[in-house]
Amino acid sequence: MNDSGLRLQLSTRAIVGSEEAVHLIEQKDRLEAAAISKDAPLCLDLSKAFLETVFKTILNDRVDNVNQNEEFGPLYKQVKDNVEFSSNEDINKMLSLLAGQIVNVTGQLRNRYGAASHGDDGYRDNPIDMISAEFIMSSVDGLASCLYRKHKDTVVVESAQRMNYTDFGDFNEWFDEQNDDLKILIGEGHFILLSASQILFEQDIEAYKEGLLQYASNSDEGEIVE
Repeated sequence: MNDSGLRLQLSTRAIVGSEEAVHLIEQKDRLEAAAISKDAPLCLDLSKAFLETVFKTILNDRVDNVNQNEEFGPLYKQVKDNVEFSSNEDINKMLSLLAGQIVNVTGQLRNRYGAASHGDDGYRDNPIDMISAEFIMSSVDGLASCLYRKHKDTVVVESAQRMNYTDFGDFNEWFDEQNDDLKILIGEGHFILLSASQILFEQDIEAYKEGLLQYASNSDEGEIVE
């Protein structure tokens, strides 16, 4: 398998627009690097760590007072309580069961065969191989991508604990069409342009939220006026 086949392709696409989530991106990169170097035990460690980071990122976006020291399983349960896999009850139930198995097996394999799971005899030969590690890694990639995309698609503006400017491209584009950019002169013949939506987001997040909610309401009613 070439290097591109060892990358978290689904998760990479899912976190586009979340460039400020530096730790999340770093965790993904570390897991990909471990796979490329064919370090199977480390892949188990980092698969679990990457999922934990995805879980905590989602929860910190949505709820107050997230326990940063929560165990792996309970973290997933909190995410499941806040993000549905599907609006269809049967599909949501089935996908939740599948996701729970991925979380459970990933945690158990990491605890038993991960590089940092526990100290062992110096002559112990760790039986985990790259084919198995890649299976776990691909399962984690699918789950992380699904949850993060569902989270981004369903986050409620009124209750969001953290917002990213790039999450609302349609509103930003519409707002910028109605308002002029700000031109800042930084030297003779040189200037930078700041969009109206970005200025609003950075200077008055509550006003940005109000505008976003009004835009969403008008869009639902087909009343957006250019």
